[in-house]
Amino acid sequence: MTDSRAGIRRRRAATAGAAALLVVLGGVVTSCGTGSADGEQAPQRAELAFRDAVGTSYLRHYEPSEVERRAGAFDPFYVNLTASAASPGKGSVRVRNIKVTVDLSAVKSVTIDTMMKEQGCKRSGDLVTCTPKDMASGESANLWLFNMVEWQNAAKGPAGSMKVTVTSDNAPTIHFTTQLVIGSPRLTARENLHPASGPIEPGSDLEVRPAFGNEGETDVDGDLNVAVKVQGQATLRREYSNCRYDKADAPKKALCTIPGPLRAGAAHETDRPFTAAIDKTGSQGKITATLYPAPNTPTRDLLPDSAPRGTGAPLGFRPTDGSGFRTFAKELAFGDMQFRTTRMYDRQVNGFAIKGKVGQTTEIGVMDAGGYLDGDSYVTLPEGVSLIAHQEGEASEMLFCEYTDEKNRKVLCPAPNNPLPVLRVRIDKRVEGAQGTISVKPDPEHPDPDLSNNTAPITMEYVD
Repeated sequence: MTDSRAGIRRRRAATAGAAALLVVLGGVVTSCGTGSADGEQAPQRAELAFRDAVGTSYLRHYEPSEVERRAGAFDPFYVNLTASAASPGKGSVRVRNIKVTVDLSAVKSVTIDTMMKEQGCKRSGDLVTCTPKDMASGESANLWLFNMVEWQNAAKGPAGSMKVTVTSDNAPTIHFTTQLVIGSPRLTARENLHPASGPIEPGSDLEVRPAFGNEGETDVDGDLNVAVKVQGQATLRREYSNCRYDKADAPKKALCTIPGPLRAGAAHETDRPFTAAIDKTGSQGKITATLYPAPNTPTRDLLPDSAPRGTGAPLGFRPTDGSGFRTFAKELAFGDMQFRTTRMYDRQVNGFAIKGKVGQTTEIGVMDAGGYLDGDSYVTLPEGVSLIAHQEGEASEMLFCEYTDEKNRKVLCPAPNNPLPVLRVRIDKRVEGAQGTISVKPDPEHPDPDLSNNTAPITMEYVD
């Protein structure tokens, strides 16, 4: 790390299955409650939501001969909650007396054991009840409730469902159901989306054809979702009718639902490519394609049913040989590529908006915001926004932007490496017209052909 990045530290914390994935943390503030009839303060109204709810839970399967491997093995069950306020803008709120109930009456061939005392979990018959700590608006909690183990000699395949219900004193009741499956897929992906070996021309089209496979022991039944994202100076063509896009013109993200199953031992590639249109002054960027079992698509990659769709024929899969694939896990697999154009020395940034409610904490991938691969970036935060740097004890391995001058809201984001730097901010108050900037310095070793795009605005989009 250079002297300009002194004080920027990468902090590490061990976590099972950790992934450097960029997320937006839900959370807002709320108005104060009204007085009750007897003069006592009524509970402030709040909202709870499931985040990244897993619609299909795959459990490891062991053959009768695998006694040693089976000993002590289990699959944890988590419920990920976020808290916000029913009426934002007038103060903070806590969600009180949360109770998570899991109905096991439809579960078969699976043992539920090792209740997590940290979450106050107890079992009575077919019900597990847990009483985790209260949550403040803006908080997210990934609650490990209990462990699951398949019965000895259990057959692979569906093992029933678990119904999850969450109640509290001052938030509406929420529900979701996860389907249990004994046996796990092991998803794979072609690592390189495109064999580009040198710079490409600005203004050209770049076609990529994602490919995925399943080296596991169980089919992925049902629909599959392919999420494609373009970062930097490029956008996607809006092409396929079974794909939703984040906007009608020049989208940066697509979510395509393709009928399954993905059989164990099979490998497929998309039957037509995705097309990225490189900006006429573009210098570099990145394209990522990720496969999920559709019920397990995380919040960050979902798009609403109302999102714009493509106008062409639906995208599908066709068989491929699976060569050059990398093995991931049961939850996802992805491939990506970085591209550079012949304007590689034109360092540039794209402006972006900080979106959310007052009190909300948001994480922004600097690669998303800036669209460049080299050099530190310098941020001046809009008024009413504060930086949250890496916190001690966080279960992640990420590189965060940090203050260089907190009084004047000056922030340094280190040059993207592995992982990419994250700009995490909290919207403290609403300031109409607030604006900041993001900028990069020219390459000290090569002339920058266009200095006008080295700085761009950061704007605010408040959600009521």
